[in-house]
Amino acid sequence: MIKLLRERMQFVLVITLWVVIIAFVGTIFLVWGRGAVNPTGSNVIATVNGDIIPFDEYKKAYFRAIDTYKKILKDKYTDEMIEKLNLKRTVLNSLIEERIILNTASETGLMVSDEEVFDIISSMPAFQKDGKFNPEIYKKVLSANKYSPTAFERNLKEDIIKEKMRRLIKESVGYSEEEIQTIPAQGNIDVLLLQKQEKAYMAYVDRLMKKAKIKVYEDKL
Repeated sequence: MIKLLRERMQFVLVITLWVVIIAFVGTIFLVWGRGAVNPTGSNVIATVNGDIIPFDEYKKAYFRAIDTYKKILKDKYTDEMIEKLNLKRTVLNSLIEERIILNTASETGLMVSDEEVFDIISSMPAFQKDGKFNPEIYKKVLSANKYSPTAFERNLKEDIIKEKMRRLIKESVGYSEEEIQTIPAQGNIDVLLLQKQEKAYMAYVDRLMKKAKIKVYEDKL
């Protein structure tokens, strides 16, 4: 059961842009939850290639993960289970992975235009009136959630970049004609391909993690 929960939590923590978009906008603020963070001095839990991860950001992500488990497990939830899952480390690793992916995307020249960001924002029902994007509603919704347009659009842009990186890596993986011939008749080639692509992506991230200069302030975990 612990293994199943870990896998499910990984899915929750690495939630993609497309899942976020179809949800109510409040979910976006729950998933991101960073707002404006000023990481100085003791407010740092880790650094990744010189890029800092603020303790405040980690703390918010950790409590969101706990809330997610409570919703999944309901009356079966226990603090002991969270300890066994080593959730603190899982959450921090997720934030570290996010930084590495964004840094790699920047190094490879992967970019997202302001137009792409606006197209997504304008398609969100929570920011619309009579089916059309309304700038005033947009500002009011962000303000109510203690977000500035700059911070919101920055986070959205990061999500788009991460999704592009995932797709870029996964789409580079496929089956050769020889491999297809070895797949059992009862095997679903689409499912098997997705599994192969996910393994390739995780292997790629693992290589990046090993190469990165990561410093974790263990006393804050």
